[in-house]
Amino acid sequence: MGIYNKVMNRKILFFISPFIFHFASFSQETNILPNTYYSNGETLTFVLRYGFITGGQANLELYATNKDSIELYHLTGTAKTTGIADKLFHVKDVYESYFDEQTSLPVFAIQNIKEGSSYKYYNEVRYNHSSNTIVSSKSGGHKVKEKTLDILSSFYYIRRMDFTNIKEGDIFKFNTFFSDAEFPFELRFCKRETISTKWGKIKCLKFAPIVEPGRVFKSKDDMLIWYTDDANRIPVKVILEMLVGHVTAELRNFSNLRTPPAFIK
Repeated sequence: MGIYNKVMNRKILFFISPFIFHFASFSQETNILPNTYYSNGETLTFVLRYGFITGGQANLELYATNKDSIELYHLTGTAKTTGIADKLFHVKDVYESYFDEQTSLPVFAIQNIKEGSSYKYYNEVRYNHSSNTIVSSKSGGHKVKEKTLDILSSFYYIRRMDFTNIKEGDIFKFNTFFSDAEFPFELRFCKRETISTKWGKIKCLKFAPIVEPGRVFKSKDDMLIWYTDDANRIPVKVILEMLVGHVTAELRNFSNLRTPPAFIK
């Protein structure tokens, strides 16, 4: 129960949380395409499991908005414990990201974490991409790399990337700002793969974020993400092989997708 407590409190909510990444020697350009992949009102719901135990749920909700005459998307990610896990630990983490409709780059992000009865964390971050700076409500101003993302909007930035000539082993590099620090982020393309879901089989793009072994993971390939290889590119499955166990997030429900998903019954 001690290990389960630790994982439920800090690790099973991985789906919208960062990990420490390291750099490799080769990378592809991260060109993005015009947005034909998501639109106003899209919602995605994921079930989170630790081993065979269902312990949580994650929701992603996307809505169009306007701020200072700029068309934005407001993305909210909520991760919470469910069932007996909620009675034992009660975790509810809320992440918000306002990102530019045209570039998918963030302009404002909020991290609001409540775990158990004692741990709370709140921070607001404003992004200025013309000067490559951010302002954190906790630590003030920071100089950051070009096109720095927040961890939540990065999932939607990836959906717009140009994978026309993608090859197995290609690596894409990003920079994110999370929990008041910069995190370099690498995504390696594994292969195209067809996986089974509750709606049927679907063709996917399989990626491995390159993680740092030792602290949480056994090897650098212990995290895998599957995006649908169709007109939506929604994440449908995430797997983590951690030192303390096996964690899975699977798509449970969706609504208001821009295009009907290409499930094969």
